[in-house]
Amino acid sequence: MADRFIYGTASRISPEAPVPIVQIRQRTIQPGGAANVGNNVLSLGGRLQLFGALGDDEAGREVRELLAARGAQLAGVLMLASRPSTVKTRVVAQAQHIVRFDEEQTAVLADPELDQLGELVLQQLAEIDVLIISDYAKGVIASRLVNQILARCRELGVRTFADPKPVNIELFAGVDVIKPNYQEALRLTGRERQVEADGMDEVCREVRRRSGARDVVITAGSRGMFLLHGEQFSHLPGLAREVYDVAGAGDTTLAALALALAAGAELITAGQLANLAGSIAVGKLGIASVTAAELRAEVKEVYGGTHC
Repeated sequence: MADRFIYGTASRISPEAPVPIVQIRQRTIQPGGAANVGNNVLSLGGRLQLFGALGDDEAGREVRELLAARGAQLAGVLMLASRPSTVKTRVVAQAQHIVRFDEEQTAVLADPELDQLGELVLQQLAEIDVLIISDYAKGVIASRLVNQILARCRELGVRTFADPKPVNIELFAGVDVIKPNYQEALRLTGRERQVEADGMDEVCREVRRRSGARDVVITAGSRGMFLLHGEQFSHLPGLAREVYDVAGAGDTTLAALALALAAGAELITAGQLANLAGSIAVGKLGIASVTAAELRAEVKEVYGGTHC
């Protein structure tokens, strides 16, 4: 999807309604959704083969051009005339998020489109180290597509990661790591009240039972990160950071987690790196990627030493 930002200043209230008048100063566009996960894979030093769908429209072409310029392989991205690209437009004034408006269609892709996308993924799996499924519930992540891909990944030994929407949780049985955020995890486990850190062990275990995933990582913003690997439960505390924008931080965390595990790190070490990467992302305005150099500097600042 495309993440558009309109930046400006607001010093007056409209006489027509009790809303601020924003004087536009700048417009930007960034790859969003699954493409933001991919953008962070690239900025952190990974190689990216992206799969998914964009509309064959101005926003879709802009996103494609941005990703291509950054080194993404895009043979697996369908350009569809049948539906528009998903576009989220945020209006920001004096670093305050004023409003967001979305343009999208979320019906599941037609069967021929899902089959075409699935074939593109299957053709490339032998060349892929890890597969990240970033689910935004926009019509691409369907059982027709996911079941055959995960089965083939198991055959080839390709590690799989999923960032699920609760409505699709049953599609991810057998993934190596599932990474809902805190609110999604509560919804998945039927909890209406907040859960303290000492109760998150059971939440992680319930998420694993519901999803069929091997390992569970729950990102929880200022609460930190909760991990379940086998029978070992861990809590990584949140890192003190002035928060400018949480948009896209989960994508950064997922990219860092998958890359670290692909490089051979243990889950707890990968979680520490991902926790740091997410904390850097929320300190930036807009949908921002995190670089390997920024992450190295943060590791040195928080953990000391020069081994990174």
